[in-house]
Amino acid sequence: MDPTPVAGTSLFGRARASLAYVPGLDGLRAIAVAAVVLYHAQQNMPSSWMPGGFLGVEVFFVISGYLITTLLVAEHERTDRIDIKQFWARRARRLLPALFAVLIVTMGIVGIGGSSSDSLREHVRAFRGTWVSAWLYLTNWYQVIAGLEYSDRLGRPSLLRHLWSLAVEEQFYLVWPIVMWFVLRRFRHRLPAVGVVFAALAGAIALVVALVYRSENLGRINFLYLSTPTRLSGLLLGSALAIFWRPWRLATASVSRHGRWTDVAGTVGLGVLVWAFLRWHLVVDGVSAVHGYNLLFRGGFLIIGIATVMTIVAVTHPGSLLASRVLSARPLVWVGKRSYGLYLWHWPVFQLTRPRGDLSLLDPSSPDVRWGWLPALVLRLLITVVLTELSYRLLEVPVRSGLGYARSRVLAAVAAVAMLVTVVPTASSFAAADVLADQAACNRDPAACEMLGTDTEPAAAPTTTAEVPATIGVPTSAPPAASPTNASLVPLTTMVPAPTTTMTKPVATLQGGTPPPAPAAVTVPLMPIKPLALGDSVMLGAKGRLEAAGIRVDAGEARRFGKAEGLIDRYRASGQLGEVVVLALGGNDNLSARLIDVILGKLTGVDHVIVVTPQVNGLPKEARNHRLLLAARDRFPNVTILDWQRLTQSKLRYYWGAKGVSSPGRAYFWADRIHLAPAGQRYFTSLIVGAITKAVG
Repeated sequence: MDPTPVAGTSLFGRARASLAYVPGLDGLRAIAVAAVVLYHAQQNMPSSWMPGGFLGVEVFFVISGYLITTLLVAEHERTDRIDIKQFWARRARRLLPALFAVLIVTMGIVGIGGSSSDSLREHVRAFRGTWVSAWLYLTNWYQVIAGLEYSDRLGRPSLLRHLWSLAVEEQFYLVWPIVMWFVLRRFRHRLPAVGVVFAALAGAIALVVALVYRSENLGRINFLYLSTPTRLSGLLLGSALAIFWRPWRLATASVSRHGRWTDVAGTVGLGVLVWAFLRWHLVVDGVSAVHGYNLLFRGGFLIIGIATVMTIVAVTHPGSLLASRVLSARPLVWVGKRSYGLYLWHWPVFQLTRPRGDLSLLDPSSPDVRWGWLPALVLRLLITVVLTELSYRLLEVPVRSGLGYARSRVLAAVAAVAMLVTVVPTASSFAAADVLADQAACNRDPAACEMLGTDTEPAAAPTTTAEVPATIGVPTSAPPAASPTNASLVPLTTMVPAPTTTMTKPVATLQGGTPPPAPAAVTVPLMPIKPLALGDSVMLGAKGRLEAAGIRVDAGEARRFGKAEGLIDRYRASGQLGEVVVLALGGNDNLSARLIDVILGKLTGVDHVIVVTPQVNGLPKEARNHRLLLAARDRFPNVTILDWQRLTQSKLRYYWGAKGVSSPGRAYFWADRIHLAPAGQRYFTSLIVGAITKAVG
């Protein structure tokens, strides 16, 4: 992302052809990385005032294409050859130390924290694939194949999601020296034509992107944004500029007398970049759904690339005032030299301190936190800068400059200890049973779970109206046992089988016994707008059954209670909130009374709000969250409490892997005793349907 120019003693002459250090390029890097960092920090701000900050990555692409190609051309002019191995070695010394530090630190946070913190444990599933792909510089392709949408604003992103751009650049670095070796060997006397071809290829890529783009297809947008071929236009534009605009020749060329015009071009280019940072988007909220930002994918990336080229022309001109007086300012150069580290460290820091995230101390959007958004942002940036400076001084500069024998041994020893400290707990976390994968596999393929026949197990005779247990609210005494016969039964819609997927079976324990049959699915009464259910990964497991029962479901993995605020606003704006809303959230949070009041306050106009208390297998936060949610009923007359935490106590022993639970289809829970196996899905659905039926009368 940040190739470093090679110092030279002259700006002209074949024997001395080299790219001298250009401070203005560091200034441009500083602007680009600031845009990216502030874009990612917007979750912690009162509004999205830099929605196009992600375009700073495109600026980096153009700079990298220009510098890499210039360095290769300069080497060939000096030596009549390109030492590809030395080029790759220089790139490795420049890029790998800081990257390895980030990978080791994040591995330790997720691995060690995931073994003790339920919140960080949620990172493990998303972290495994991105962590492995990051070592191979394939993060962008992993995210495309895994369907991890970069535009997703409601889920829990991986701590390494931002490494997709480094993967694109490293793939370019791997191939481009070979391309330039061939070009300079065969077409060294026709380089202007080569530059035209590079620019034409950039334009062709932009045209293809515009033709295949579909604003409503988020999966395609994700591919166009992350894939290497569709993001090569910036790198190719920078490479084309390098063919025509070689700094060591500018001092003696006629263009050296036109510094004023290059300043005009650079100012216009920089203005376009700032305008795009402030006004453009990746995706936008439509009336009924999120869709792509049309200008971006219909020539927008090419516009950013050309604007960056115009700025580089000014920055590298020996007579440029824009370079010498603006972009070469010391604060900008200081940031620019550390832009690579800032980019690497800011994302994991921001994700671990994001609003309503793992560290609530830095959550100014929570009513219980007294931080304003600006002090919280300053603290997050301070943490990022400290980590970046440590990485820059202790790793990046020493390795790039060449380590002495003693220093290299110390660094190797520190790295080895760090790996040993983190690898064991990480391996344990990575090897843990993936209950969400089991849940998804079982829902896709009922036969694999031996569900056929279990959905029609004998149960009590159906009654004429759906009932719910007396403990749906706050019990006045010890809660009665939750019986599966407390709901009316109707035939369950048969699920469509999918290709068989293997699942992990945990080691059986002494708990278990023969589980009682769970009730079959029921349906809710007809309403003008179907009831809306907002939930996390627990509800996600029962999504198919809830939808078959006539309920709209909006559930996602690792969703936190505070995310309901934005979802409620979106459904209200589209007129789809309805008269019944079910909230099954709180399993990923440490709740507060104020946060609960904020969310439920947004539902004061809804006739019936059913709050499902979370059950998280006795984790410390469970009792406090349960108490706070029960108390909310007294403050909001439209709220009914469905006490899932109490109703499941007699079912926790029936998890997949316990003795007596012969198949996943008969289990109420997966191995974590939180997420729903098929019997638990039926039970969960019947309780929610019964609560809705009773509420609407």
